[in-house]
Amino acid sequence: MAAGGFYLKNIPSFLVWLKYTSPFKPGYEAAQILVFDREIPCDGSGILSVCNGGDVGTASPKEILEFLVSEGSVAFNLGILVVMIVVPRYLAFLALKNKKGEERS
Repeated sequence: MAAGGFYLKNIPSFLVWLKYTSPFKPGYEAAQILVFDREIPCDGSGILSVCNGGDVGTASPKEILEFLVSEGSVAFNLGILVVMIVVPRYLAFLALKNKKGEERS
């Protein structure tokens, strides 16, 4: 989960590639896109740089997703998850299919 960016935003540069191998990254980003699909009112907490620390106005979904660094769309992220599920299983199937008969038992 840490490599997928769920806990850490500043991952060392030599470990950045690990986030693309984690199924948590596309799942988390798809969830972000689904949750932040409408304007969010500014609350004065200063967390969103879009609000400039004020409690007046709203932040658009595009601004929030840019702040959270979400990549792709929901369909793209779900597609990545499906590929991460199907490809290893298919490779395992091919490996088992190509084993000799006496090696199987």
